[in-house]
Amino acid sequence: MEKILYLGPNGSYTQIAAEKMAGNQELVATSSIKKIIDTIDQNENIFGVIPIENSIEGIVRESIDNLVRTEDTRVQIIDEIILPISHCLITKSTNIEQIKKIYSHPQALAQCNNFITKNLPNVEIIATSSTAEAVKQISTADETFAAIANEKASQLYQMPILMTEINDEPDNKTRFILIGRKQLPKTGKDRTSFAFSTANKAGALVDVMSVFKKNAINLSYIDSRPSKKEFGTYTFFIECDAYITDENLKATLNEIAPLTTFIRFIGSYPKV
Repeated sequence: MEKILYLGPNGSYTQIAAEKMAGNQELVATSSIKKIIDTIDQNENIFGVIPIENSIEGIVRESIDNLVRTEDTRVQIIDEIILPISHCLITKSTNIEQIKKIYSHPQALAQCNNFITKNLPNVEIIATSSTAEAVKQISTADETFAAIANEKASQLYQMPILMTEINDEPDNKTRFILIGRKQLPKTGKDRTSFAFSTANKAGALVDVMSVFKKNAINLSYIDSRPSKKEFGTYTFFIECDAYITDENLKATLNEIAPLTTFIRFIGSYPKV
């Protein structure tokens, strides 16, 4: 049976996404996004589910930074799913004024920043590897500790919920991706992801972007990350509405290749 790794522990939003994507595969909780990607990179027939983008906070940097740099370039995005995110304030306290420390994943903390600033302005904030890990850590602590996570995590660790729907924006969603060495067939409604770098000179990025415009390919997402090789140089993460075998996309990639210093295909998959 194939294994699917997910960002744990039990009760994380990623576990919920993995359960919806898994089918009959065995699910295995893993301690970090980097460990998931590294394990898949070194092992055949292992898959993983990781978060890649939040509707409020944008790209999940740990996911992109590690996915772009796998040793095995066959590791790619296979599928995606979007889940609504509803954060809860989980604590043994019955009075919000008792809380002195809040634990959660940095993305969740950012998504609840206005709530924290307004209601808990003096608390100590502690970042954890996942929202479920936050609940696990405070489950043995007293009422001065709290976590931001989902209802499933509170149930698993038998922790009370003090407040629900505390995220600053009600329409809070996260996109999760399934990664591994596989490619689903073209559906006609697909997304292709890839990354590239250019020379650090005027007009280099514009030259690449103009090729997509010329070939009528819609870019649905673009972000930049430090290349980690030289200060001031960047790797651009791109998503477009196309499939890797589409003639106009193949022509585009062939045309931009000489304009880049690095280019990496990261997957073509059904678009939600």
